[in-house]
Amino acid sequence: MTSAFTLLAIILTAYVCVLVGSIAYELTGLDRETARFQALSAFTNCGFTTQAAEAVVEHAARRKITMTLMILGYAGLASVISTLIRSVEVDSLGGSALTLMAMTILAGLGFWFIFRTRWGENITDGIRRFLAWRMARQWVPHEDLQHYKHGYGLVRIEIPEHSRVEGRQLRELDLRERHLQILAIEEDDEVDPIPHPDVVLKAGQHLIVYGRLKAVQDAFSPKLAWRNVSK
Repeated sequence: MTSAFTLLAIILTAYVCVLVGSIAYELTGLDRETARFQALSAFTNCGFTTQAAEAVVEHAARRKITMTLMILGYAGLASVISTLIRSVEVDSLGGSALTLMAMTILAGLGFWFIFRTRWGENITDGIRRFLAWRMARQWVPHEDLQHYKHGYGLVRIEIPEHSRVEGRQLRELDLRERHLQILAIEEDDEVDPIPHPDVVLKAGQHLIVYGRLKAVQDAFSPKLAWRNVSK
C-alpha cells in the first residue's frame, strides 16, 4: 500500500510539473496547444524535432524551462521504476504490481478530471499568476557590463519578441521616469552610438542601457500578462 501511495504522489507531481511547464511556455508567447505539446515532450524526453522546438531552443527563457522539465522528467522516471520494483518484490506473484498499475490508471484519470473542473481552473490561474510575477524579471536577456553605487549600472540587453518597446520610438518611452537611458543600439554589425529620438526599436536589437538596474526588466519585458493567456 505504501508503494501505491508513493506512485500516486509521483503521478500527481508529474502532472503538475507538465502543467506548470506548459503555463510557463505560454507566458513566453507560445500558443496553448504548442505549449502543452512542448512541455510534455520535454518532461518525457521525447525530443520531437519541430519548428516549434527550434523556437524553444532559440529563446533563453524557454531553454531554462525545457532543461528544468527534462531534469524533473528523468527524476520522475527513476522514481516510478524504483517504486514498481519494490512493489513486485513485495508480492512475487505479481498481484501487488497489477493492483498498483490499476490504481495508477484510475488516479491519472481522476487527476485529469479534477483539473478540468472549476476548482482545477482556479489552481491553474493561481499558478499562472505566480509564474507571471516570477518570470517578469527574467524575460529580457541581458549582460552586466558595469555596476555603480546605489543599484545603478551599465547593461547590454536584447529586445525580446513582443517587448513593450517593440515598434515604438525612443521619444515615446517612459525611460527617464524609470531612471534609464539608452546609450547605443546594435543591430547586426551596425552600431548607432547616439540614437535619435525618432528611432523605432525592434525585437532582436541589442541596447546599451545605463540606469537603475532593477527597472531594466520591467521597462523592456514582453507585453504579456497571465490574463492574456488564460483564455
